[in-house]
Amino acid sequence: MLKTFLASRLRRFARSEEGNMTIEALIWIPLIIALLAATFTFHDAFRYKSLNVKAAYTISDALSRETDPIDNAYLDGMVDLLEFLTRGQGPYSLRVTLVRYNGTDTKFESEWSQGRGEFAPLTDADLVTFAPKLPNLLHNERVILVETSSNYQPPFEIPGLVDKGLFYNFGFTRPRFAPKIVWSDA
Repeated sequence: MLKTFLASRLRRFARSEEGNMTIEALIWIPLIIALLAATFTFHDAFRYKSLNVKAAYTISDALSRETDPIDNAYLDGMVDLLEFLTRGQGPYSLRVTLVRYNGTDTKFESEWSQGRGEFAPLTDADLVTFAPKLPNLLHNERVILVETSSNYQPPFEIPGLVDKGLFYNFGFTRPRFAPKIVWSDA
């Protein structure tokens, strides 16, 4: 008797069209909200990545126009500029390296390198990993290598958006008004 009662109730529930809108809403609304949150988060992450790339190129361009020696205060100001341009939560990291190509030994050499944040100065041994990414240069030609990195806090937690190195930028520029930029400890 219980079996037939449950079977008749289930058949009546399956045939009934009353309340279907409520059930469909219960199924679809959480999915739609999750999709909207993911769309907003991915849009914000790409916007932040774009701001980071533009800030790195701005810093690189500013450095390429320098004719005076670069010092600690200048690089600290560049970190402040990176923070201003990206408007993120930080922390921010910046590394500037003057790279010279030695055509005699066919290798890249670091003339000077300075880092802020989590970046340590770049050595000649470290430049071996960057060699495929650097442009073809003539003997004794130099480029300014600028690396930036910052952390990103997404509005909604999505796996993969907070991975280390996701907002790392690498760029290089040739010095514009002088054959090289000089580091000064003064």
